Amino acid sequence: MEYRTLGKTGLRVSEVGYGAAQIGNINMPEDRVEEVLNAVLDAGINFIDTAAMYGQSEARIGKYISRRRDEFIVATKCGDYVGETDGQYHIVRDYSLEGILRTIDQSRKKLDMDVIDIVQFHGLPDPEYDDEVAFEALLDARERGWTRFVGVSADGPAAAAAALRWPLDTQEFTYNILYQESADDLMPALKSQGMGTIIKRPISNAVWQQKERPEGDYMGGPWDRAQSIPLADLAGEMPILEFVLRFTLSHPDVCTAIIGSTNPEHVRANVGVSDGQSLPDDVVQGAKAAFREQFGG
Repeated sequence: MEYRTLGKTGLRVSEVGYGAAQIGNINMPEDRVEEVLNAVLDAGINFIDTAAMYGQSEARIGKYISRRRDEFIVATKCGDYVGETDGQYHIVRDYSLEGILRTIDQSRKKLDMDVIDIVQFHGLPDPEYDDEVAFEALLDARERGWTRFVGVSADGPAAAAAALRWPLDTQEFTYNILYQESADDLMPALKSQGMGTIIKRPISNAVWQQKERPEGDYMGGPWDRAQSIPLADLAGEMPILEFVLRFTLSHPDVCTAIIGSTNPEHVRANVGVSDGQSLPDDVVQGAKAAFREQFGG
């Protein structure tokens, strides 16, 4: 496993991180969760991404690997969380001062950590909230010592504007071979502020493996794009999944790329790509050219 410095935080993070959304599924067996989380650490992954809205994810991290606290860095998110009404679970968005601080404090308890490494907004505050109050609450959590660092999980120009306006430490956003826009509309702003970059969906959920278009935009949008870019031709003899991950990791401003899985073998396979070998520059440029041809930029 290779490690990179997470911007001005100074934290050394595995360039392949673990996305812990799937282990939040209440129907996932507890023994499988414990196995996967320990396999993640055993494989050399030391960066785990979770969120208050990921069901049981935070509580399971606290339950199964808090005893290995010195082996990993955890980033969670607030602003969205799981609520319960009459036995039914639902997502609540709350970017009020009280809501943000309450959610972070609850995350500390679930994770079994007095101090969380990183807390990020799960998106930008909705217009109904005062964004100045919201960001001051996030920064207050850092001042209180509830978290070491703070940031935002969001894409696009609005996310870049937030990075330039507030003294944030990290940003989580989408960057992969099918969605390269952030290299132009976000990464330069983050670099100017010395912020650590956390890449979500670095392999775009391997959506090209599905023969039919998935329903909805979350998976359907990437599937549409995958039909327009000659991934197999670009990858050559390299397996497409490996090629796509290497493309993301080849960007010099990427600190860590998070991939979710509930299969320990898949976790170990992802880690195998972290060998310090970037794609040749001509291959990277070919992938960028193919993207520009289809989507501009």
